[in-house]
Amino acid sequence: MASGNFIPKGWRGFRIPIGYRLAIAITLLIMSAMLLLGMLLIDRQGALLRADITRFGHTVASQVADSAKELVLAKDELGLKVLVSNLTRNENIDGTAIIAANGEMLARSGLIPPLGKLRELREDGEFDVVPPEVEWFSPEKGKYLISFISPIHFQDVVLGYSLTTFSRQMLVQSLQESVRLVVTITLAVIVLGVIGAFMVGGRIARPIRQLIHASREIQAGNYDYRITEQRSDELGQLMNAFNEMAQGLQKKVQVEQAFSRFVPENVAKHMLSNIEQVKLGGETVTASVLFADVVGYTSLSEKLSATEVAELLNEYFSYIAEAAKLCGGTLDKYMGDCAMILFGVPEPDPKHAFHAIYFAVLLKNLIERLNTQRLWMGKIPLQFSIGVNCGTMVAGTMGSKSRMQYTVLGDAVNLASRLSSVAEAGQIVVSGEMLQQPMVSDCVEIGGYQSISVRGKDKPVATYRVDDVVVALHPHMYEQIDTLLSRRLAG
Repeated sequence: MASGNFIPKGWRGFRIPIGYRLAIAITLLIMSAMLLLGMLLIDRQGALLRADITRFGHTVASQVADSAKELVLAKDELGLKVLVSNLTRNENIDGTAIIAANGEMLARSGLIPPLGKLRELREDGEFDVVPPEVEWFSPEKGKYLISFISPIHFQDVVLGYSLTTFSRQMLVQSLQESVRLVVTITLAVIVLGVIGAFMVGGRIARPIRQLIHASREIQAGNYDYRITEQRSDELGQLMNAFNEMAQGLQKKVQVEQAFSRFVPENVAKHMLSNIEQVKLGGETVTASVLFADVVGYTSLSEKLSATEVAELLNEYFSYIAEAAKLCGGTLDKYMGDCAMILFGVPEPDPKHAFHAIYFAVLLKNLIERLNTQRLWMGKIPLQFSIGVNCGTMVAGTMGSKSRMQYTVLGDAVNLASRLSSVAEAGQIVVSGEMLQQPMVSDCVEIGGYQSISVRGKDKPVATYRVDDVVVALHPHMYEQIDTLLSRRLAG
């Protein structure tokens, strides 16, 4: 593994919050700016202090030169010695000297630099003082010094030079005080900047965290969640946009839920996922279709009011819808007192025939159990006749551009409807085509055979009554029935 891609195990997935990143960035910016400003201030302060000391040193040296001018003209060595001795007593002056124009030392007191740092022979052999100031180190005192030199003029003649030595400690102390002051101010500003940066970073990160939390709520399916904080900046606009998006998603989910109540759920998902490709037309498929028809519906309608009939049908149809979903079927539509269930469409199912018959047996037993409960409660039961067939059919959206419906069409569908009409109450009638499908002939218990004539067909159609499926194939059927009954009662 390349070293650049190596991430320690404990750090995998570690993320620095954006608020901290922003605070760190602001902190580094403040630190860099303050350090640069501090360095500039220290440099500037040092230059100013050096200029002040230089100006002060030249002023003192010039005053000494003025004081020594008459004494040099009079060649008063004693007066010159008294002058330099008195000046050296000043605590700010470490040394004073009077030097003749030819380089002769006329008087000196205290610390003065070596003469090699002061004199230079010109081409004419005369002595010349090179620098106006000299920085040097005194081994005997162990400190750095600076000497200022000023010529002693009389009219236009240079009589000599005055030399005044000061300790650089004053400059160093002043610089140190300036450095301490600048460093203290810089550190204080950095600390305040760090605190302010984290406060600003936290304030900016808070709405971002709210957006992250809100997005997780939406992802979890809580489309009612809204961000309540009101802001007038760009983040506020983003929050408002997020709330509008959540409201749009909520409406979309509500539309999908309402749509799935009128259209089979898997059909609704298929159509909504390909909404731009939904158009009239269908495809040829091989599937199974089941019709469950209420027996004696006409007489029932005469005994009960329309509201009571609707409530009765809704209860039974609710069980049929739950059972169809449990067996992999698709509830295509309700047609008055009849329910139409598809197997193998819109999602392919190679065992569609067996699943259709298994559902028919499950539904038969479920209705028997439900009728028993209703009779015990003094309510009217319903009987259903069930017809099942399989074969080639056309599945797709039928109707017009303004109103379309997903369904199946074909001779196999018509035969299934005809079978439900010839079946008696509580019976399941299937076509001979069903028994020829894989897993069907060896898995069902046949209770009878009948040949019927169907309009549009030249030859009679062989039909069979299915009483049950092989016990080994439905060990959990009655548990499923109990689950359906208890779930519906709880609902």
